[in-house]
Amino acid sequence: MDFKALALETVLAPASAARRLLDRKFDAEVIWTGFALSVVLSVLLYAVQGFLLGAPSNAVFPSLSPAMFGVFLASLQLAYTISAIVVGSWLGGHAGFVPFFGLLVWLRFVNIAVQTAAIVMVFIMPPIAIVLNLAAAVYGFYVLLHFTNVGFGLNSMAKSLGVILLAGLGAMTVILLLMGLFVPAILETSNV
Repeated sequence: MDFKALALETVLAPASAARRLLDRKFDAEVIWTGFALSVVLSVLLYAVQGFLLGAPSNAVFPSLSPAMFGVFLASLQLAYTISAIVVGSWLGGHAGFVPFFGLLVWLRFVNIAVQTAAIVMVFIMPPIAIVLNLAAAVYGFYVLLHFTNVGFGLNSMAKSLGVILLAGLGAMTVILLLMGLFVPAILETSNV
């Protein structure tokens, strides 16, 4: 499989790329390995970003170590996938966990590539990096809409939007519960 062509197709024709990925029918082992690799690459990118640009911090992951960031990221991705399966089924769609999870893992790899480009752009042209991040977030949502629509066979962008929003709420609930369990312990050990 030509991953460069697939990445380009993901950007230019997301519905077609999603169908192509589903038609490929990757084994569960391949998807779980891809998931593990995407988490490791995300953690490395998080650590490099922290080293190059200062301590990474955002609203979802406040000053977490790279290892804890990896735990929360993996939890978020799994919680989102499970929530999407539940909501998608409720809205009349049908998708197996592994095929839909595979679509999300692929999108994570594309996101890692865009984040890497944005970090490089910070050192070349900082204003362009800001625009790239904003455009990637907006367009990434559009791509996710198409992947969700194809993944569940909904034939409705409105239902796809419902799946994304409700699954996002479900995933954030899980993350908030995890943060409630782990972040106080992290803050206590860091003398904050």
